[in-house]
Amino acid sequence: MVESSSRAVVGIFTYLDDALEAVKKVKSANFDYRLYSPVPRHEIEEVTYPQKSPVRIVSLISAITGCTCGWTLAIMCSLDWPMRTSAKNIASIPAFFVPGYEWTILFGGLGTLMAIFVFCKIPSVLRTAGYDPRFSHDKFGVVVACAGKEVDDVKKRMMDSGADEVDVRESL
Repeated sequence: MVESSSRAVVGIFTYLDDALEAVKKVKSANFDYRLYSPVPRHEIEEVTYPQKSPVRIVSLISAITGCTCGWTLAIMCSLDWPMRTSAKNIASIPAFFVPGYEWTILFGGLGTLMAIFVFCKIPSVLRTAGYDPRFSHDKFGVVVACAGKEVDDVKKRMMDSGADEVDVRESL
């Protein structure tokens, strides 16, 4: 990693409000941070990521692509191997709703799953510096990546926000 993210300052908080206050202070100074929580809370989303997720756009585009592919496949197959049944057209529209619907669901679901993996950065192959097992049990954690000269400033911001402990660790 580059020098700008050579250390991780880890703040351990008992209360969510204190952790959110630390995130606001760190965010206002344009530091790269990560927030850990033992439970999902909507307040965390409002502070850390206030804009709408791009996953829904990817879902819509992949569903439209799936619908188009399903209809195209069905129509092209019926034109390639024409079987006239009574007086119906070769490319009879009502018969193609089922493949269009099924491909819409298939592509929409797979596109959504891939978008979640991409935007949430799953799986995280490398162990993240600064993680503490207490973050999964009963504490909130704010981990800030910073250079050596910024460590004292970040530690002060965390302590002013009400951190129980502030620890400095080397990043990977």
